[in-house]
Amino acid sequence: MSDQQASPIRVAAIGMDQRQRNALVMLFNSHCHKRYILVEEESSEICIIDLDLYGGERLWQEFRQRHPDRPLILASLKPRQVENGHTLFVKKPIPIIQLMNAIDQLSQTLNNRTAEQQTDPVASPETTPSLPQKPRHPAGPVTRKVASLMTEAQEQVFIGTSPDIDPDNQQQLAKIYYDPQHYLQGHVQQALNQATRYNKNVTIEGPWPAIDLIIAKQKIMVDAGEKHLRPFCTVPDATREVELRFHEQHKPTTGRKEYSVYAFIWQLALWASRGRLPSGTNLNQPIYLRRWPNFSRLVVTPHALAIAALWSRNPRSLIDTANSLGISQRYVFAFYSAAHALQLAGETRRAVDTLLEPPVIEQAKHRGLFSKLLNRLRG
Repeated sequence: MSDQQASPIRVAAIGMDQRQRNALVMLFNSHCHKRYILVEEESSEICIIDLDLYGGERLWQEFRQRHPDRPLILASLKPRQVENGHTLFVKKPIPIIQLMNAIDQLSQTLNNRTAEQQTDPVASPETTPSLPQKPRHPAGPVTRKVASLMTEAQEQVFIGTSPDIDPDNQQQLAKIYYDPQHYLQGHVQQALNQATRYNKNVTIEGPWPAIDLIIAKQKIMVDAGEKHLRPFCTVPDATREVELRFHEQHKPTTGRKEYSVYAFIWQLALWASRGRLPSGTNLNQPIYLRRWPNFSRLVVTPHALAIAALWSRNPRSLIDTANSLGISQRYVFAFYSAAHALQLAGETRRAVDTLLEPPVIEQAKHRGLFSKLLNRLRG
């Protein structure tokens, strides 16, 4: 059997909650290229126990009573000494490469043990050997095209030109935040909430060109193009005289600019933030991606795909994201502001985030990967 055809190594997470299990599933499916699969204890080849869980020591003892020789990985914040060849210890938060090495090492030990016990070269179902697989690539081409990449002029409009800041400098920190509620972005978000609540169309009346939200179609209709609308989106408190007017009917669409609601709010957030963050955002809190943005319908900012892919694998702080990808902070801040406006990304406070250490990004390899991905998305 070839490497690419080998079955994934079956791993069980003993006593872990669903969030920790989900983190391992995401890790196995993305960063580990499906070389491993999370299963229940009964069908596993290798098991993992987090000793820091409530009753972790007892889980370890009971596991060894059930399976005296089954390969086991122990994880804890405190170093431990392990005295046998079928148990390995890894310190939390676990570097991903160290976890992969531990699984592979124990799998090889299991394969060697099976080979010694068998005269038939065909492995039994209980101990099917699994060799490390080569990275698997997506089988089919990506058919949807993303929006065109930005020109330098467009980048200044959507991202701004702000330099990186020192997170410990309070004066610099004060310059990277904005309050969406003081911009047209906030008014449109409020209108969407009200229209959804009452299931009615709404017109957002103010000094800007007429904006109608058609709730049934999840559409926004505007009486002007972006050139005339944008000035009202970039100035805080352009007017305090804003009225939401509900109605059953809406104006004819002829001659009006049409957006999906979510693409419109995404764009307003980019215009308002220009490389800044919503007020109250914690620079040091890990950020995770709730859902993958539909880039084929959105303004695609520089490095957006790289940032989204990074957050979909492992939560990282905003500053760490910029450092890991080797990009300016404003690209990360702008993407977060737009994704946060659509509730696609947010801060995480889950205990599971102490289980695995975010992987170190290899810059050259990473840039090559996303260059290829962008080329494929362009068609």
